[in-house]
Amino acid sequence: MNKSKRILLCALFIASTIVLGRILSIRTNIITIGFSFVPIMLGAIILGPKYSTFIATVSDIIGALLFPTGSYFFGFTITAFFTGLTYGLLLYRKNFRIDKGFIIRLIISTIIVTGILNGLLNTIWIIIINKSASNIIIPIRILKQLIMAPIKVITIISLCKILEERLKKLIND
Repeated sequence: MNKSKRILLCALFIASTIVLGRILSIRTNIITIGFSFVPIMLGAIILGPKYSTFIATVSDIIGALLFPTGSYFFGFTITAFFTGLTYGLLLYRKNFRIDKGFIIRLIISTIIVTGILNGLLNTIWIIIINKSASNIIIPIRILKQLIMAPIKVITIISLCKILEERLKKLIND
């Protein structure tokens, strides 16, 4: 795939992440429910870790500037950086195939992101910002992550099956 196509896809994924995360999601002070993970994961599958890390980080910064939901806190950008990196390192392969290995890597990356990054790190950031009682926040956030993890896996597998031929062509160009 040539560089201009990569940059174009990167911009498309950044815009999609912002729209899905900041506009088309359900937000409260404790949790956010949305599908902003989809463009980041597709970017990881198609473009690799360097681009997926860039997509996640830049979309977090631009989204926070254009659609603020409080004061900017750098911790969430750190989480976004590691989210893009995790997905990119585990999901990118030069020859895309939906096989057992891909599904295992998808599940592992989802557990890392939902458990450690979103479940632990983002909860710490929320507690720091809101100075909230962690005994109220933590159970709600754990429940949300337990619900979202299988939704993420099923969504990405379904999208990849629908787009499998296009993804193979796009990656192998």
